[in-house]
Amino acid sequence: MRKHAFTLIELLVVVSIIALLIAILLPSLQRAREQATRVACGANVHQLAIGVISYTLDSKGALPTLMSTGGHPFVTYWLNKTPPSGPLQRVNLGLLLRFMPDPQSYYCPSVNADETHSLSFNGPDNPWNDSLGDSIRRLRSSYPARAYNAVRDVTGDYSWKIAGYNDKVIYSDFYMVDNWQGGGIINGFINAPHLGEGYNRMFGDGSGRWINAEPLQAVRPINSLTPVATEVVQYYDVLDREP
Repeated sequence: MRKHAFTLIELLVVVSIIALLIAILLPSLQRAREQATRVACGANVHQLAIGVISYTLDSKGALPTLMSTGGHPFVTYWLNKTPPSGPLQRVNLGLLLRFMPDPQSYYCPSVNADETHSLSFNGPDNPWNDSLGDSIRRLRSSYPARAYNAVRDVTGDYSWKIAGYNDKVIYSDFYMVDNWQGGGIINGFINAPHLGEGYNRMFGDGSGRWINAEPLQAVRPINSLTPVATEVVQYYDVLDREP
């Protein structure tokens, strides 16, 4: 008895159906993956909030010393800094490493999924070194601190206290830019996380909340241009106000 074989037309039909199913399902799979990273990022923000609150309890209400290299309002993402002499010193969220040593806590999973992102763990221009105190490279986190309202001290860093920030954003994964390169970032880019659809925020009361991108885009389109000071203030007004 002769076995029936697929004709070329039948094979083409099967291949076409498979391709159609992939085209239909792939966006759903990408969406599910992004939803998972969004939740994981929110969990990071929650864990970091616990660390920040613990830090303030040990430091009479002071938040982690805020250090910025200036020039751009979002460069408060440093975990360490170069002092006049000696090894690098921890600043910003890097001050939590003594009781939150897991490096993945300081990086948004959505950012880590982007191989070109300079704020990812071990990403371009951002090689991780476990011995942060002796590292010869400064390291960036993907959760920068609030970009203004702190008071600059004699060291050039900024001091700020938890009082008055209960209903205000203190850290987030909102970088104000997308597809940005500069300021020492030469091999990668700073891109908007979460497909540019929104951001996770940490408030001074320890809560973490998601915000959709639309109200921030209404202030100024988020692109490769650095926002001016008035736009930064408007961004944070939105970040603080939106539920």
